[in-house]
Amino acid sequence: MPILPRYVLRLFLPIFGACVALFLGVLMMNQFLRLFSMAMMKGIPAWWIFTCFARLLPSFAALAVPMSFLVAAMVVISQLADSGELMALRASGFSYAEITRPLFWTSVALSILLLLVNHKTGPEGFHSFKKRTTEAAQKVARVELRPRSFTELGPWRLYARASDARTGGLEGVYLVKPGQTQGMRINAEKGRLTSDPGRGITLELFDGQLQLPSKEPERFTSGRFERYSVFVPLTAPAAEPREPDMQEMNTARLREKAADPVTPNERRREYRVEATLRTVGALSPFVFFWVGVPLGMGLKRRTRGADFAASLGVLFVFYGLLVVGVSLGRRHDMLASTAPWLCDCAGLLAGIILSRKAAAR
Repeated sequence: MPILPRYVLRLFLPIFGACVALFLGVLMMNQFLRLFSMAMMKGIPAWWIFTCFARLLPSFAALAVPMSFLVAAMVVISQLADSGELMALRASGFSYAEITRPLFWTSVALSILLLLVNHKTGPEGFHSFKKRTTEAAQKVARVELRPRSFTELGPWRLYARASDARTGGLEGVYLVKPGQTQGMRINAEKGRLTSDPGRGITLELFDGQLQLPSKEPERFTSGRFERYSVFVPLTAPAAEPREPDMQEMNTARLREKAADPVTPNERRREYRVEATLRTVGALSPFVFFWVGVPLGMGLKRRTRGADFAASLGVLFVFYGLLVVGVSLGRRHDMLASTAPWLCDCAGLLAGIILSRKAAAR
């Protein structure tokens, strides 16, 4: 590789990597807090959080990578212009295309990679993430009893007047299973809670009374017992299968749903818009090259951070047009597959004009 492309990439890649890390951190912070809270409550090991992030990473990278490319490209080009290196290169006979070629091919490579991520890897990873968190939410891995308060224990609700966290001993136990006409109720003077790792939780009750519901609300069956045992598995009964969200479907599945005559017309428009939006987002690094590089060359760095602020302005306008295009596509059948292209088309048009001006300098 010639010296100039190596030099430009050596400046670009560290900034690009730092921006990717920054944007990913901001985008994933909310999910991290939610996953961390779930892991603490359910007693799930820390590696589970990292495996969830691995599944979620492609979806967030689809947003972080284009933004990082724009910021890094504008910062690098404006630094070259501010230090006088850009002028020296032009005076040495290097053309605008030769100077910016490394960034051009980087934008092309990123766009090709994002086409795969947006249409397949990202949605399938997000679906796996949703499935994994749903299964984790059903687990009963650890029970923290608080005296004189109800605790969820699988399908049961447990109340104890006093409890010993070390031995699992209970006093003044009240156990109820909601969801029926009257619910199943159990009272006991004493009890003991033990856990069987990998299987579930066993609740042993002593010297109590059992009340069973009846089909007739005014009647019930009751009886006394000396010892009664209840076993709660680690995983609750599986919930009914749910319809995946659009973000969980790969593009092939979206197109199948959009072509299905049973699908309501409004949903068909949403599926078509989502499929188009993924291609639009994947090509955004290529669009950002044509806009960001000439802007970075002409930027006067009178204040520190002006290049970063300008890149945020470009992002604001671009994603604002994207929202407008998505809104139009979801309202009109004829625009469902074309309106989301508004931001890319506007960006390319502006980029061509700016690039011609930059090349003529």
